[in-house]
Amino acid sequence: MDTPEHQATQETIGPSRRTLIIVLVGAVCLIVGLLVDDLISPNGTDPQALASAVRSLVADELTRRGFSDSNNELVDNDPFFGPEDAPITIVEFSDFYCSVCGRFAEQTLPRLREAYGDRIRFVYRDMPIIGGQESIQAAIAANCAENQGKFWQFHNTLFAHYDARDQAAFVSFASEMGMDTAVFETCLDDPAMADEITLDLVDGYSLGITGTPAFYINGRFVSGAQPFETFSLLIDRELEALGIE
Repeated sequence: MDTPEHQATQETIGPSRRTLIIVLVGAVCLIVGLLVDDLISPNGTDPQALASAVRSLVADELTRRGFSDSNNELVDNDPFFGPEDAPITIVEFSDFYCSVCGRFAEQTLPRLREAYGDRIRFVYRDMPIIGGQESIQAAIAANCAENQGKFWQFHNTLFAHYDARDQAAFVSFASEMGMDTAVFETCLDDPAMADEITLDLVDGYSLGITGTPAFYINGRFVSGAQPFETFSLLIDRELEALGIE
């Protein structure tokens, strides 16, 4: 699992989508902060109400600007392994600060990969809502590792070291993996990388996701780090429906 996999091509973010980011990021970050830090307002606002509010805000703004549900693709230009034409696509929205996400990455994901091989394409998307700014920086670092073909190795290392969430640690990991650390450090400060994380976050909220990990198996939503058997059952049903053994 630690060998370099497919390196996703970079997507040029058009002006209209950049405008969407500017409009939404302030509101999204504010409500994410309220949810994560439990900064409940004096009138006792319910966190679930806040989550509902951000879903409504994002959905309304997406619709107003022409980003309807049909345009809200589950897969962006995100890191993945497996064939692009695999019969099963699993999309995970995850946070490098999420211990449950780490348990899935360390225990369940390797079993899925071993059991299903080229029949699955597994896509990782960022939903940094647990650790605040540290989650965002970890997500940026992982995407910078992707630029050098090391995403999955970096992904595994981050989940194995929850105490390492600063730039010095990220650069140290990059060096150990044989990356060009000068290029890596420059990437960490590239605003385009932060934009990419924001796009994943906005997409996640527009889908109604408020916790990690969250999965889609051929578009079917699965909440939380379910056991291997649950994923296997759903995948087998999808394969059976497609007539694939």
